[in-house]
Amino acid sequence: MKRFVFLIIFSLLLSVNVIFAEEDFDYNSKEFQSIVRMLSMEGHSGDDLATCPVKQTYYNEVAGLLAQGKTKDEILNDYVDQLGEEALTAPVKTGFSLTAWITPFLLLFLATFFVYFLIKKWVSPNQCGDDLNREFINETETEILLSVIEKERKKYF
Repeated sequence: MKRFVFLIIFSLLLSVNVIFAEEDFDYNSKEFQSIVRMLSMEGHSGDDLATCPVKQTYYNEVAGLLAQGKTKDEILNDYVDQLGEEALTAPVKTGFSLTAWITPFLLLFLATFFVYFLIKKWVSPNQCGDDLNREFINETETEILLSVIEKERKKYF
């Protein structure tokens, strides 16, 4: 009978250790923190752990999965399978996600160069005109401007 009671107490102690193993997991470990930093936690990743129940739930789930022996990639893939790419703070760098992030910047870059060359073409001087006509026009404009300035100077001085 003593052995039976001892066996029951021993099995209860082992089961309590297994039940509370999740709580014994260190939230400050590098592996745990690297996983948690990659999860968006439905927009609650910036909240305080002590006051945010959503963040506490995510922390407990990740601690439980690590206690089960899952790796970082397996845990992140589980969240992506359940919630989609919105579960991650940064998009996956493959496939359509990469294209969706690069395309707007590429189009902006190409549009900037297109506008630059278009404006450069509009602003460039007209190559059809004569250099002599331009010099004559410049001399005529200069003479007119000087005569106007001289009249104004005589008027006030």
